[in-house]
Amino acid sequence: MSERHRDPDDVFAERLARLLGRPERFGDEFEQSLAAAIRADRPIRVRLVPRARPLTPSWWRMPTIVRLSPIAAAALAAALTGVAILGTLRVARPEAGDRPRAAITSGVVHDTVTFVRFVFVGQARTVSLVGDFNRWGADPTPLVAANGVWTASVPLQNGRHEYAFIVDGARWVPDPLAPTSSDEFDTKSSIVMVGT
Repeated sequence: MSERHRDPDDVFAERLARLLGRPERFGDEFEQSLAAAIRADRPIRVRLVPRARPLTPSWWRMPTIVRLSPIAAAALAAALTGVAILGTLRVARPEAGDRPRAAITSGVVHDTVTFVRFVFVGQARTVSLVGDFNRWGADPTPLVAANGVWTASVPLQNGRHEYAFIVDGARWVPDPLAPTSSDEFDTKSSIVMVGT
């Protein structure tokens, strides 16, 4: 079969194989010129970067490589997502003229006593909790402030309890987020049902 009827790639491959298959002959000067070229080549100098001491200004600028397994990366991503979600949730601060807001959350400690967290949101210097559980102020429970949110946890027996907040030692404020009741003098107080 002539080269004209064969595949051009096969013809090219055969010609290349013939050229590459020929033995190479080098003169005596080749070895000497190769050795001189190797000696003339400069050695490679690796510049080592000194490690910075931790917490120094240069340490903060150094890049760091962190390698994580896929499970560790997923756990880290879930943790960061949780922090981002919790960071976006914030307690609303009342504007001037808004009425103060409060909320109740509870968690069962054991079968007869429940700790109830009372929360008051509003501008105040002091906030105390009074109710039938502390003899309506004979021993008021002070609330602790954090960023304009006042809280206190109180152990309560199961059943119905009435309460109110005393703001700045003078103002009686029922919980606006809880059911209310009125006494014979039309003084409003809030109601919390525990364990029922």
